[in-house]
Amino acid sequence: MTTTRDTLARLIMERAYKKNSHFKTPTKIVPTYFDFFEISLKHRGVELAGELLHQEIQDLDICALGGPGKAIVPVLCRAAFLQKIGVFFIRDSRKKVGGLDEPKWLESRIKAGDRVALAADVVSSGSMVVRAIEEVMQFGAVVVKIVILIDSMEDGGIKRIEQFLQTNMLDIPVRVIFTRKQLIQLEM
Repeated sequence: MTTTRDTLARLIMERAYKKNSHFKTPTKIVPTYFDFFEISLKHRGVELAGELLHQEIQDLDICALGGPGKAIVPVLCRAAFLQKIGVFFIRDSRKKVGGLDEPKWLESRIKAGDRVALAADVVSSGSMVVRAIEEVMQFGAVVVKIVILIDSMEDGGIKRIEQFLQTNMLDIPVRVIFTRKQLIQLEM
């Protein structure tokens, strides 16, 4: 029997894995990459990735699920809908309009003391996830779990995230759903 995880893995390789290309990560240009918009802007991709993400958070005592970037937002919404919790996201750039008391980087209804989970689509350098952790902490919320859908294994991003957590004495589990190596093996 095919699982949700297996079906999503095949879908990622069919739609999102780009070869013989040029993609700029925060630290270098790579010839292959995962374009998560090819998953998160299609019904089946949102359904599968949202279900897997929901499985990762279903036993957590949290009030919201969020993450950095744009491609993950539809998946966050699906998983949060299944869990009946709120959604937040960290903007790529500073919000230029709105009240002076509103958060400029974090789009959310969460408040100080809230327990939340973070999720990211594809991690290369880990810088976006580290920034998301910092923004949530500055807002006063508590991150209880971090879920990475794809570790691109390009720039040591997972290691960088774990080092940040250790340096700041944060005991937050990091769960990677797929690594590049696991996904590439499906092509063979």
